[in-house]
Amino acid sequence: MRIAKLIEEYIADQGWDNDTVNRDEEEGTSQLKTTMSINNQNFRLYIEGDEKRELLSLYLYAPFSVIEGKSVDACLLFNYLNDRFTYRGRITVQDDGDIRYVEIIDVENIEPPIAMIDNMLNSGIGMFRSNIESIAAVALTQKTYEAIRADYDKKDAARELHNQKEEENASTESEE
Repeated sequence: MRIAKLIEEYIADQGWDNDTVNRDEEEGTSQLKTTMSINNQNFRLYIEGDEKRELLSLYLYAPFSVIEGKSVDACLLFNYLNDRFTYRGRITVQDDGDIRYVEIIDVENIEPPIAMIDNMLNSGIGMFRSNIESIAAVALTQKTYEAIRADYDKKDAARELHNQKEEENASTESEE
């Protein structure tokens, strides 16, 4: 089971001595299930291999779930994050309210390096670090998607104004 072996090599590389890969030889699947701290919160991490379909999957679950009545706002925000920003995976909300980052890679006809898993994980960590406040607000409070989206739009406008001023300063300096 080459994907299981890859996951085991990753565990060894990270020094996660207490973690093991659960293998199901008959089904051709393997799974690492562990927790990790991001911004002082415990996230659930699953790295899975499917030998038959030749897929390597990473799931990173937020430490909180979407409260009742907020699923639509969460879906709208997550759709915005998936569309607006460049992450290798995507953020989703499950029917039970669980929030997860998921990335699935087809490893057919390739020998992926363990760095591939690190890249997958770092993308998920980066997504949560950059957006955790907005994700928590939409999931746990009465703040609406529209209000959160307005916050992102304000940040974009401020960034654009800053960039315009820098361009103006640069062109003024080059004229002198």
